[in-house]
Amino acid sequence: MKIFATSDIHGNQTILDKLETVAPRADMVIVCGDIGGKEFSRGDTLHDVSVRQRKDADIFVKRMKKLSVPFRFILGNDDWFEYGGKYHLGKTESICGYDLVPFEFVLITPFNTNREVNENKLRYELNKLKVNERTVVAAHTPPRYCGDKLYNGVRVGSRSVRDWISDARPRAWLCGHIHEDSSVNKINDSFVFNCACDHQKDELRGWLIDLDTMGYEKIDI
Repeated sequence: MKIFATSDIHGNQTILDKLETVAPRADMVIVCGDIGGKEFSRGDTLHDVSVRQRKDADIFVKRMKKLSVPFRFILGNDDWFEYGGKYHLGKTESICGYDLVPFEFVLITPFNTNREVNENKLRYELNKLKVNERTVVAAHTPPRYCGDKLYNGVRVGSRSVRDWISDARPRAWLCGHIHEDSSVNKINDSFVFNCACDHQKDELRGWLIDLDTMGYEKIDI
């Protein structure tokens, strides 16, 4: 089974145009959060932002439904809305012999965004997940030292996530959140893919991943 994993679209329609060209190369598309636009206008309330972002999500779903490729998405820390329905990955799904598991919590940031929790809460929620060597986790937050480096070199990933991956050993941890560190790493037997786009530069980024062989190809267009 081949998936295309990406993240952090932030309502960018040019990125969606590019995603439509890449999607047919995969058996499934997985988007790891931050679907809605990130821009706040002067005088906006969170309700205003939520309504606007929900429209972004509706446009994303409408466009993806036109493709012949199945897709799932989770929500990220910059998504100030909730979303139901079969396309939002709200619980574990078994797909072609693999378990696709959502994890929407993120480590606390300086920006007071949504779904932020501390390391203890991350550890608590992670320990609820049931995983094995055929589990793919669709997350937003990266683990420490994997896809978590800011432009200034500071690492902001979660130690709890890294420890959990090391112990639980899922097949892959897909994430985004840190736009500047699109990368692939390994923690023991588990692959960690940061799939974040650069929405400010209209760049679609992500990874075409063959889950059977764990071969992968970087997409950056």
